[in-house]
Amino acid sequence: MKNRSEIEIMASILRSATKDWEYKTTIMNNAMVSHSQLIRYLAIAVERGLVNYSETSGLYRITEAGLVYLEKYEQLLRLLPTIPELPEVNEEIEQEI
Repeated sequence: MKNRSEIEIMASILRSATKDWEYKTTIMNNAMVSHSQLIRYLAIAVERGLVNYSETSGLYRITEAGLVYLEKYEQLLRLLPTIPELPEVNEEIEQEI
């Protein structure tokens, strides 16, 4: 898997918590993030109001603000053209020689 930006990781985590209240493990597996990434991004998401945390059950769920984040993220993806894979720098140098 390619390296993802912080915005992409947050979107993956939010997408993983859209259906219902979810456990951290479920979010981590669905978003394909490490445990340390999950802890970091969930803390940010809760702090910024993108995700609700239930202290009673220990579960997470996306908020309206989180849904807006995902909507804006999807709009951005549609607006930006895809960036083609660039050839390796070493390959270009070898071809020039």
